[in-house]
This record gives sequence, structure tokens and C-alpha cells, in this order.
Amino acid sequence: KADLYSQRWADWPRKPANCEVPENLRCMICARVALGEIYEATRSDDSLRRPPLGRDNTRCDSLVGVPRDRGGCVDYDEFVIFKPGQAVPQFVIEYEHLPECQCRFCGSWD
Repeated sequence: KADLYSQRWADWPRKPANCEVPENLRCMICARVALGEIYEATRSDDSLRRPPLGRDNTRCDSLVGVPRDRGGCVDYDEFVIFKPGQAVPQFVIEYEHLPECQCRFCGSWD
């Protein structure tokens, strides 16, 4: 899923001119996240702009998109937080796809 939220360095609109980075470099941030009270969403809701109400009628701290195999609408657990202070970056992971990669971003789909 990380590739959905990353760009190739070569595609960055405002990269520094004096920075030499491999063209296909991708980066992912691994963070420690405080989820608190989690709301389980089994269907998409584009209207959400703040945490939904939980069981006790107070705002939840985060939301999880429930996977289809558990009655939801996404492929994997997808967590959403609503306050920047809930996440603390721990690592930056740099990676590239292998030349023989046939994922939907690299492979040709004839």
C-alpha cells in the first residue's frame, strides 16, 4: 500500500537542484502511532472531517477501515488519525523496485 502514498523522486515538483538521488527512489515513514479509542468503519464515508462518535457518544481518537474478509470495504486494515500529535516518525525507509518487478506500478499490463 505504501506505493499509493509515495512518489518517485524524479516526479517531485520542487526537488532541490543540487541533490543527487536515484531516479526511482521511494521513501516510506515508519511511525509510532497512538490510536486510542478506535471507530471501526465497514463502509466508506467521504463526509468525515473529524472523528466519528463512539459507543459512549464521545469522539473516537482514530478510525480503522475494516477489511472485506471481516465485513468491511478495504483490502487491509487502514488506520486514520485526526491529530498530528498522534503520530511520531521513527524511521525513514528508502527503497526501489527491482528491475524485474511486475507490480501494477512497474509492470506492463498488455
